[in-house]
Amino acid sequence: MRIEAVVAGKDGFYRKALVEWEQCVAIGYAGRNQESVRAHVEELKALGVPAPSKVPSMYWIDPTMVSSAHELSVIGEECSGEVEFFAAFDCNGEMFFTVASDHTDRKLETVSVSKAKQGCSKIIGEIFWKFSDVEDHWDDILLRSWVAQPGEGERIYQDGKLSMLLPPSKLYELAREDAPRKGSIAYLSGTIPLGGKICYTGEFIMELSDPVLGRSIKHSYNTIQLPDRN
Repeated sequence: MRIEAVVAGKDGFYRKALVEWEQCVAIGYAGRNQESVRAHVEELKALGVPAPSKVPSMYWIDPTMVSSAHELSVIGEECSGEVEFFAAFDCNGEMFFTVASDHTDRKLETVSVSKAKQGCSKIIGEIFWKFSDVEDHWDDILLRSWVAQPGEGERIYQDGKLSMLLPPSKLYELAREDAPRKGSIAYLSGTIPLGGKICYTGEFIMELSDPVLGRSIKHSYNTIQLPDRN
């Protein structure tokens, strides 16, 4: 998979970077704070998802299932998004990242988390940032999501900082160690706890916000539920 990423520089100018990956992994239970990890495990256990045997967990997905679309079609009524960051690299090893949603089939998770991850495309932002531009204040960057349902307006769904997740160098190291084959890797970072019940419908809005450089990457998409037929 190869994309020409639009990169917003810290100088305010936009440039392009060619990022590519032959493998893609959705990393789970990647919280830096184990209390946060346990909170997410409990969220999923409430849905019948068994606790993982190892954390962080690596869920390898089809590398082509990454999109900046504003509509996402899913099977059934029990799929939901969760805000993360998506990281990919150019041929020189330079890391670029954007906001992302690891949309997942929650019903299928009770059978196989790997298959549940594979069951939904991953939505990413249309603008990237270069890691080296924010490395000195990485932990201060905000990671947030909202959900909006007809007649109810927006409500905050997740709210935290990147300091809640393992550092990107550690996430990449773990992915490399677990990779099923050789080749370039992109990854989704793992998420932060929800602020309430899981929401399966409506619009999902996600944001990375940099208070130091005074900028943000925001993206939203609507979920289209297709019938689950045997």
